Amino acid sequence: MEWLSQWWTLICALLVLFAPGAVASWAIGLRRLALWAFAPVASVAMIVLVATVFGFAHIRWTLVSALVGLVVLAALLVAVRLLRRMPPTRPVLRGSRWPVVLGLAAGVVLTTARFAVYIVAPGYISQSNDAPFHLGAIRAIIEHGNASSFGLGGLLDPEAPGAFYPGAWHATGSLIALMSGAGIPATTNILSIVVAAAIWPLGVAWLAQTASGRRAVGAVAAAMSPALLAFPLLMIQYGILYPFMLAVALLPAAIALVVELSAHVEGASRVGRVAQFVLGIGMTVLALVVAHPSSVLMWALAVWLFGSARALMFLRRRDIAAPRRIAALAAAVVGLIALILLWWATSHFLTADYWGPTRSTPRVLIDLASSGYAGTQAAWWMSVLGLVGGIVTLRRLRTAWVSIAWLGAAFLYFVAAAVHTVAIRTLIVGPWYSDTYRLAAMIPMFTIVLAAIGAMAIIDGLLRVVKPTAATADSTAETAGAWTATALVVVVCTAVFAATPVVQRYHVAVDRYEVRSPFIPASDSWLNFDERALIARLPQLVPHGERVIANPGTGAAFAYALSGVDVYPAKWQVPRSPDYALLAQKLRDAASDPAVCEAVDRLGVDYVLDFGLGDPGTGHVKMPGFTDFTGQPGFTEVASVGSSSLWRIAACAR
Repeated sequence: MEWLSQWWTLICALLVLFAPGAVASWAIGLRRLALWAFAPVASVAMIVLVATVFGFAHIRWTLVSALVGLVVLAALLVAVRLLRRMPPTRPVLRGSRWPVVLGLAAGVVLTTARFAVYIVAPGYISQSNDAPFHLGAIRAIIEHGNASSFGLGGLLDPEAPGAFYPGAWHATGSLIALMSGAGIPATTNILSIVVAAAIWPLGVAWLAQTASGRRAVGAVAAAMSPALLAFPLLMIQYGILYPFMLAVALLPAAIALVVELSAHVEGASRVGRVAQFVLGIGMTVLALVVAHPSSVLMWALAVWLFGSARALMFLRRRDIAAPRRIAALAAAVVGLIALILLWWATSHFLTADYWGPTRSTPRVLIDLASSGYAGTQAAWWMSVLGLVGGIVTLRRLRTAWVSIAWLGAAFLYFVAAAVHTVAIRTLIVGPWYSDTYRLAAMIPMFTIVLAAIGAMAIIDGLLRVVKPTAATADSTAETAGAWTATALVVVVCTAVFAATPVVQRYHVAVDRYEVRSPFIPASDSWLNFDERALIARLPQLVPHGERVIANPGTGAAFAYALSGVDVYPAKWQVPRSPDYALLAQKLRDAASDPAVCEAVDRLGVDYVLDFGLGDPGTGHVKMPGFTDFTGQPGFTEVASVGSSSLWRIAACAR
């Protein structure tokens, strides 16, 4: 029932992610499934463009100003369409649309159920390292009125003024919160569900449909969208990777756009087609870059593979003049050079090797063979269907790029998970921080497309055996096959979901399973019950404008995101400030050590949260200066809940 109470937040999230983009999709000529699948890509691009312009123009980001900006952008796109006469895309597709509806319905319902069960309640938060930053960033955007990615990092970290951070997810979340009035936890959870259960199924359905030319394949792909746990569920189990989850969810539609726009349109003007490509590709790149820059590399790889396949098809056509065939080959070569340069630049300037290899070579090969990437549950049935689909696609040059793209994504995963040479890891997978989990999340979109093609190939074969005289195009057999394959996949996915309704993550790096979802609060959680209860009271306890200091290795890392009070730091990373380092060790001695009060004055601190010594685990540290104030001169207790307490630093009263 708690989830049902968030119906208005859900509607706002759907409006924000689909309404502006639907207008943009229509303006560049997309229709039906393509329009709705590309709408989130266009919406994200429009949101980040408005946010960036507002940031540089010093226009405050509010609900009204953001909506006005989006309406102006939408009007401009419609005007360009009318002036440049961009043609509607008309891909040649086989089959009925209704099986696609069934597949999408199944994907939406099953993914929503899985996320709702795993998150448990809309007010729960992921107690993982990056969560305080992501939740706090949404609050900071709302409070500061600035959603630009140029400076987002500085909103939470005074040590990083002007720092760029890909903030598409945060800008979108802030707009949903402003529109719905929901709290930050509920906003982030509803946004996550919409990304996973709406954007993802639509995207893979469209990609499968455009790659195969059959609506039936799109229907099956939509039904399969919840089948693999490496995406999207893994993204809220690990990290937490909200921005990367948004980027990967946008990727299938971003790739499908290029495939669809490449189709020939009779009677289209050259100017209209150029405008269509420029606007479509421009929105795609902008959305991916500001969602997460590394996603552009996978998009570029898939697009180059598709374009190269088209160029080779061009070369084989003797009815086309030699200069045009040579131009097609040259375009493929230039594209490869551009891809290599982009990869090289990204691996040198936006790269890291934070995590070493996590799997042995045999284990990685089993992961790939079983579709159980990064230690997620195996889905052998998907692997078998994917193998069949791979064979089918490789037999035709027009579709071979899908299988090669899967091999490329699998290779990247192999490097991240099993290769030990740092130079190789940094060069090839550094843009993804050499992270096994991030690379695992990008394989499912290709696995699902191949498995959907394989499923339809098997159904086609069975139907030919049953009814050898059946027609193959837009026939009763095609429709029957689509309904049969989609229904079977829905049944299988539902059965798998029922068998494993809550899946706890296997940590490949430490060889253990998590004991519970990180969203479930407990007495031994990073943010325990006492700490959250005291954080909820902070707005009434701390006067506006006064600062609280705390140890981010405790639940205090969430205090700013959950309360809006200036609790420093507002994320789990420990500040590099020498003053903070001094207070972390000696704040308790403020009454006897003048250096402590000098540091307190420079940081502008008035209160301290005592949530205990701190946890020496990953990303956490012990800070004796922020605990045990009972009987300590110079400190006045303001409030306490259980073992958690808030103290005024009376020794350094300003």
